[in-house]
Amino acid sequence: MNRTNKWFRISPLIFGTTVLIIIRLISDVPLESKFWERPLSQNLIEFVSVIIISFAIEYSLHAFVKKHRKKTGKLSVQQLIKEYIIILLSGIVITVPCIYVIHFFTNDPVGIDDLVIAEIVTSLLLVIYYSIFRGGDILEAYIHQKTLTQQIEKTQMETELKFLKAQFHPHFLFNALNAIYFQIDESNQAPRKAIEQLSELLRYQLYDINQTVKIRQELNFIRHYTEFMKVRMKPSFHLTIHVDPQLNGQPIHPLLLFPLVENAYKYIGGEYWITIDAQLKNGALSFHIENAIPAIAHTGNRKSGGIGLLNLQRRLNLLYPGKHSFSTFKKTNSFTANLSIEW
Repeated sequence: MNRTNKWFRISPLIFGTTVLIIIRLISDVPLESKFWERPLSQNLIEFVSVIIISFAIEYSLHAFVKKHRKKTGKLSVQQLIKEYIIILLSGIVITVPCIYVIHFFTNDPVGIDDLVIAEIVTSLLLVIYYSIFRGGDILEAYIHQKTLTQQIEKTQMETELKFLKAQFHPHFLFNALNAIYFQIDESNQAPRKAIEQLSELLRYQLYDINQTVKIRQELNFIRHYTEFMKVRMKPSFHLTIHVDPQLNGQPIHPLLLFPLVENAYKYIGGEYWITIDAQLKNGALSFHIENAIPAIAHTGNRKSGGIGLLNLQRRLNLLYPGKHSFSTFKKTNSFTANLSIEW
């Protein structure tokens, strides 16, 4: 809220006047007293004091809302209750000394009823006042979250449609591979084995993928892929894979690790090695992959990775918002990718 706008200038007047009138009515009506018949100076002292206090309260609320505004996107019922408790306690702490100061200047002794009435009225109005301040942020955060949810649902629907549309091609290839496999002589084991490995890769993508899979299925798929890629690798190629045995049944969305492995094989060069390391650290998946690249690849303006890594980043943002970290780093002779996913 802009401190220079009209609302900020008049709202403390409204708040202070409302508090003062309610307190006077509650206090004076049972006693058949008429506060407007008191000396003008006494009423002015009360009014000016309450308005000054109201401005101080508004500045404090403004600072409090500004401090907690960054938490609005992740606002929970517990957080909201905590904020209101802080506001109520602050109102109680502020009201007591203010009552004594006002009564001192008006030469009016403070009674227990004065304290109770002032506390109740001020606390209730303070809660309403804070709700007006905070309500705009909460409503804006709700609309933003609703819009984001709709965008995710739309993206998921489009992805599902594209996946169903693209399934025809893998099915056709899968059936063609089976036909070719049985046409190869049994003594020619190398191409038969390559077809079997490719068929396993296709089978995982077509039949074994649900909404989530177990992490061991994803890692087994990567092992099958590395076995299949041995056919095209040079004799000098060296592959190192280390998988933490604790990575077993944890759920993960499929084909999140595969783009990193595919990227490593796509751009491998130089000393021709790839290192894959999958660990369970602090309850999270830590996936590290590094591959050698030609020294010449470090020069020029070529970006690190291709469209596969960009798509991966988009999927991570949708599937694990705030629960993942993904980074890549290119050195002179190697390219590194690190992915961490929290369960």
